[in-house]
Amino acid sequence: MQPILGISALLSMLSADPFDAAPWALPRSDMQEIPAPDGHLYRILVSWPEGEPPAQGWPVLWLLGGEDDFAIATMTARRLARSEGIAEGVIVTIESGSLERRIADYTPAVPGYAIPKGFPASGVPTGGAERFLDLIEETFRPLVEGRWHLDPAQQTLAGHNFGGLLALHSLFTRRCYSTIVAVNPSLWFGGGMLEAQERKADPTLKARLLIASGTAERGPDGCSGAAGEALVARWQNRGAQARYLALRGRGHGSPMFAAMTATVATAFAG
Repeated sequence: MQPILGISALLSMLSADPFDAAPWALPRSDMQEIPAPDGHLYRILVSWPEGEPPAQGWPVLWLLGGEDDFAIATMTARRLARSEGIAEGVIVTIESGSLERRIADYTPAVPGYAIPKGFPASGVPTGGAERFLDLIEETFRPLVEGRWHLDPAQQTLAGHNFGGLLALHSLFTRRCYSTIVAVNPSLWFGGGMLEAQERKADPTLKARLLIASGTAERGPDGCSGAAGEALVARWQNRGAQARYLALRGRGHGSPMFAAMTATVATAFAG
């Protein structure tokens, strides 16, 4: 029988120097820093399921947001696998670094356009989306595929705010992902840029789409929920699987966490 710790022993443990405590670690996870051609370091965090992958490979959730979303996405996926029977997959989060770098990475080039005054990102350079998407597809993806057996037909790109903008831009202009998740996407960016891209998109394109918006979110043109809901309706009219999720009472910062269950379930639903 295991000995029972006495009160004095427990108190001694609790009063120990907190700086001597071992940090919590996430099982089956890894982190690498990968340099871009311009020398900027990206932190790539990867988690993977236990056991052998299916014959076709693991589905993949590429999540823009880095450390902010990595642990909650991974633990959500593992809990859904246990409690809801949703298949697990590989989760890759990409940490761009500073706000300025994220905005440059996530925004498409729109000649003559600048983020409106009065917003936190006003005055920050934009327009690096193509370079960043190329970096994911030509550098990050081969590195991940070199270590894990991935399903090329089940790849999801998900992002929040400008990350959601980038995900939708990729949907309309490229064929690299089977599923797109855009949470509080910055649909206002570019003064109609996304609508123009959507009109020009290949009519046979039917990638699965989830848009989620906080009902308290406000952009330069007001609440973004109505525009997101309308976009989903148009995508459904194409015959594609599309869903709109209203996040009641959520504003700018918390919707990615509120939408994480739906994001993971959409990415790994098959």
